[in-house]
Amino acid sequence: MINTVADILLKLKEEEEKKINTYSEKYPNTIHSTIIGDMYEGIAKKLLDNTIFKGLDLRISSGQITNKDGEFSKEVDCMIVEGEGDPIPNTDKYIYDISNVIAVIEVKKNLNKDDLLDSYFKMAKLSEMFDPRDMSENEFRLFRDAFRSTVGMEVPEHKHISNHNLEIQMIYHTLLIETLMPLRIVFGFYGYSSMKSLRKGFINFLQDHVSTESNPIKGFSPGTFPNQIFTRSSSLIKANGMPYVSPLDENGFWEAYTSSSHNPLLHFLELLWTKLSYKHGISSLDIFGDELTMEAVFRFIGAKPIRKNENIGWEFRYVELPNDLDTSPVFYQWEPQELSWSEYLLITWLCNGESMNTESDIFLDVLQKDGSDEDSFLEKLNKKNLVYKDEENNLQLLTDECVTVIKGDKFYAGENKDGKMSKWVLNKD
Repeated sequence: MINTVADILLKLKEEEEKKINTYSEKYPNTIHSTIIGDMYEGIAKKLLDNTIFKGLDLRISSGQITNKDGEFSKEVDCMIVEGEGDPIPNTDKYIYDISNVIAVIEVKKNLNKDDLLDSYFKMAKLSEMFDPRDMSENEFRLFRDAFRSTVGMEVPEHKHISNHNLEIQMIYHTLLIETLMPLRIVFGFYGYSSMKSLRKGFINFLQDHVSTESNPIKGFSPGTFPNQIFTRSSSLIKANGMPYVSPLDENGFWEAYTSSSHNPLLHFLELLWTKLSYKHGISSLDIFGDELTMEAVFRFIGAKPIRKNENIGWEFRYVELPNDLDTSPVFYQWEPQELSWSEYLLITWLCNGESMNTESDIFLDVLQKDGSDEDSFLEKLNKKNLVYKDEENNLQLLTDECVTVIKGDKFYAGENKDGKMSKWVLNKD
């Protein structure tokens, strides 16, 4: 369903752009740049109006955002909001508390270097307006799922987070803010002509703002990156587990930013509908269906927390595009994790609600069957996002509705709360 909606939105966008081009050709020397900007903002609002769920008191607005400390954002082109805001007299604009803002969209006709810089800092300013508040139960589910898929462990109690290493602490706080903040989207109609040029433009922008020990520059972290920057048919997309996932690698880097050359409106829908589905407790099956086709994205920027003297920040790593970019698939088919026989025994045991401690005889028997040591055995299961070991050496699942199956002579396990595992089993030859 989501692919169909994204295709419809793309066609609507193209038709509205044609109308503007026809109008511009008719009045080539009389249209003020502000009016041109208004026309493109109008397209964006029309598109956004077709992305929100009816019956949730959502609306498309513009104006300013405030928080409980009385801080105000700069003027916002478009925002998806809940409920009624405070009208600004004699305008069609409103002031909304940040807790009622679902997404903020900065609209640019031509996204170039200057517009990228301007949009980035507007979005970074919103991050500074973060209002700490208690999460709802549904919001905590989003935070928990993102944390588990990124770090490979259960969410620690907030009061105990300081007991963990710097990587865990920084990712915890980043994802906490990401959960409660609005989506921040930069919507460019034209500008960078390809995914490669968009990636290069963002990397050049970061290189112009590199911190040194004598001159630390704030405002550059995975949390301040916009959730999506897109223009033409290219996107930069945040991989914070909401929904795009990027686990930590063996060197402690979190591939926090990715890129795509597919329909940007599809990625926007994924970001927006994921946030709305969790916030309002709507089943992902009702929104996304049980489709097994997934969008492929390319690794772009890895991030790793670092401490230098008294300063804590992020080290960034650029990942080159693959040489076979032109033949790389736009989509791939979701599949569960393939297991060894001993892994299958362990996961099935845990899926059946049984407990297992790494010091127990049954676990030692599993290790013996596998012919491996504890660290390498559990590392493989953790990388498959299935199991982690808690502080008391108990093995815990990283899934909510784990299912194990045997197909032919192979063993599999996967998360089924979104129905994908059931669909895969039915489709598998």
